[in-house]
Amino acid sequence: MPYADRGTGLTNAVEQILGSRRDALLEVKEAVWRFDDLTRGVSTVEFLPMPMKLNRVAKWRESALQRGEDWAFVEMDGGTRVLAIDEPSPRGLAEPIAAVMFPAVHSRLVSWWLFHAWRSVDLLTDTLLSVEGWRLYSAAVSSRSLIEHTGCLLYEAKKFAAAWAAAKTVDSDAKARAQTVYRELAPVLNQAGFGSRMKSANEAFKATNVQTYVDKLAKDTGNHRFLDWYDWLSDAAHPALGARLAFASDALVHEHGAVLQRYHARSPMHLRGNGVVQDFEHPIFQKPVDALIACGTIIENLLESSLEIVDDFGLTTQAATYTRRSYWRNFVSVETSAACPCGREPGERCEHRWGKPAPEIRVLAG
Repeated sequence: MPYADRGTGLTNAVEQILGSRRDALLEVKEAVWRFDDLTRGVSTVEFLPMPMKLNRVAKWRESALQRGEDWAFVEMDGGTRVLAIDEPSPRGLAEPIAAVMFPAVHSRLVSWWLFHAWRSVDLLTDTLLSVEGWRLYSAAVSSRSLIEHTGCLLYEAKKFAAAWAAAKTVDSDAKARAQTVYRELAPVLNQAGFGSRMKSANEAFKATNVQTYVDKLAKDTGNHRFLDWYDWLSDAAHPALGARLAFASDALVHEHGAVLQRYHARSPMHLRGNGVVQDFEHPIFQKPVDALIACGTIIENLLESSLEIVDDFGLTTQAATYTRRSYWRNFVSVETSAACPCGREPGERCEHRWGKPAPEIRVLAG
């Protein structure tokens, strides 16, 4: 007959069901600790120049001069619109198009990466704690969100990688570089930063449907179990069959098929009889665990490779040298054999230069 594992201790029961997957969960924990250590005390600022019509700018320029403010201005769209940014550095005043374009885009890339890092740490931590504490309803909800988030990170990281790769190949004059950066990256940043699923959202900034993220995650990683996990976990995240199976045993059917019965308990259950112990399947435990391990592996890889892109952008464009603002990862390139500020190679070996290949997003199978 079924027994609930109350006497042996919940922790022991959970570890027994996990089996060999305990090592994989430990690797996920270590990745979480590493990104938490990297980002826990971080704060930053992002800034975005807003397009203005030309007739609004003349008085503004005059008043800025009267107040002793420094601004960099750039005409866009054949002179019909203007982009402007305050607090340019002396170099930024001398090169206004770079001052307007590069620091703003870099600051937004940094905040984009931090969003994904912080959200990854939270969702991975919550799912780990829920799994280890046998909190299956919470595990289902957080692991479902984790799949969506992993798909979103992969989807957006690939778009940023492609946009920066296209922009970095422009090895011509400074104006062409800045214009290409704005043309390639601004639309991706705007969609990622302002996209919303709320009914009141602007049609131009509708967020990508989460099912698209999940479908592309399964396709790009070659792991179609994501679709099965997401289907189960969506059902368990709602008051539907999946949720009602969380603390239920497997269905036990009379040998003639006349009666079906299920046992319900808050603790893990197993069958014991004739000296044999058999665990129940517990699908609303198994699927969050498997999804957690797969997502944790992919997220670790994506955060590492996308941070390479953020740093490569900043060091190639020398974004931090065009502004007096201070923000996270505002590195300045070095020309010597000293370690590159990105921390990956000596400065002379890193390819943070126009015309060089951009870092790629490496997609691992989950």
